[in-house]
Amino acid sequence: MSRLWGYLRRHRLRYLGGIACLVAATTLSMTIPWLYKQAVDGIAAGAGPRQLARYLGLVVVIAVVGGVVRTFSRFVIFNVGRDIEYELRNDLFAHLETLPLAFYQQRHTGDLMSRLVNDVTAVRMLLGPGVLNFINTPVYYVYGLAIMLSIDARLTVAALAVYPMAFLIVKRTSRLLMERTLRVQEGLAELSTRVQQALSGIHVVKAYASQAYESRLFGEANAHFQEHNLRLARLRGFIVPVMSTVGGVGMLVVLWYGGRRVVAGHLSIGDLVAFIAYLHLLAWPTAALGWMLSVLQRGRAAMQRLNELFLVAPAITSPPGARPIESLRGEVALRGVTFRYPGRPDGPPVLKDIDLVVPAGRTIAIVGRTGAGKTALVQLLPRLFDVEAGSVCLDGRDVRSLPLPWLARARPRPAGRGAGRCALERRRGDGARDARSPTRVLSRADDHPGRPSHHDGEGSGPDRRARRRGDRGGGRPRVAARARAGVS
Repeated sequence: MSRLWGYLRRHRLRYLGGIACLVAATTLSMTIPWLYKQAVDGIAAGAGPRQLARYLGLVVVIAVVGGVVRTFSRFVIFNVGRDIEYELRNDLFAHLETLPLAFYQQRHTGDLMSRLVNDVTAVRMLLGPGVLNFINTPVYYVYGLAIMLSIDARLTVAALAVYPMAFLIVKRTSRLLMERTLRVQEGLAELSTRVQQALSGIHVVKAYASQAYESRLFGEANAHFQEHNLRLARLRGFIVPVMSTVGGVGMLVVLWYGGRRVVAGHLSIGDLVAFIAYLHLLAWPTAALGWMLSVLQRGRAAMQRLNELFLVAPAITSPPGARPIESLRGEVALRGVTFRYPGRPDGPPVLKDIDLVVPAGRTIAIVGRTGAGKTALVQLLPRLFDVEAGSVCLDGRDVRSLPLPWLARARPRPAGRGAGRCALERRRGDGARDARSPTRVLSRADDHPGRPSHHDGEGSGPDRRARRRGDRGGGRPRVAARARAGVS
């Protein structure tokens, strides 16, 4: 929750303006029961119609002005909550863009979408309606209790005698409410992940006639989500009636005990009417305590899930003082490169001791079976991943010493459907290799168009053979793949 204080400080003036309007509206509301008291006591004393009309006019004017001021306070506070929601979602998205590709290989897209949408919305509910009620309820209680104590302290104590028990119940259920709310948020994220995976891969689902299987998995996830939701609803359904019952019991106590004190001459009828009106004004803040607790715990659970993302530090960043290459030629060199995917630190390396030099202007093809490490090799150039050992150099400079934004614009671009993806084609005739063969490098100079020459040996030079050491690759399942690397 500490992260939210920065946003609250940024909008503190607007919050203060909304809170000031809220306090003013509450002050006006608290004067109406006092006018009721004066009117009833005036009737008992034989006041004329003109005096009663004056009280009625004041009640109408105060109610109208108070309604306008309260509406403005809600407008200001709710809009601040939505502005913070907008800023928080933008900040989270900007942070996600700084995280490396390995982070997204270990996280489900549906879960990230759920956090960006549902969790941020829950935080907005906390900072909008939640803040309004957290301010409104204490102000109501301070005003109401002060005036009720001034009217009759004994009746006030009797009316509020059941409140401590209700507050104890709320305190005991607070932690349970937090836990169940967190389970619901996680269940919604799991459900979103299931939908995203099924729909994004619908062509595979249909190709393998897996609709029944996917429906069963979705049904199981939906059933778990429903169970968590019902458990949370049962708890919420217990808290709200408890707080509503407190208000009802207090009203019964006032009618019974207050009526006896009126009969005994300790209170006037106007005092009893004002007391009942003040207790009625406290009824909604009291009943809303359960809802406020639910909003608070849901917002805390959502912010906890968002902080999990904010606390992920970017593993690949620009070094301090990084400077771009002023005159870029485009020579690419891999020197003793060894690489494992971050998600499998104990697995075999995908690339091991790779040495390769591609002179500026030269076009090469990296050929190998699926999983040979072709895509992994290309992804090292723009630092989508960092090497475990060795170095990747551009014009003799280690790419880890270059600014990431500049490197993203100047990176070698693989041919095909997108950066980091190999252009796929079946190879027949010359250049076809047995499926058991490792990756190999084919090259040709740009000024000599024609078929690429084959270099399968272990010799040095720009066309050295690249070995596969591992079983994970980013290419598509085809017989062979070809990627051309050229500097844009």
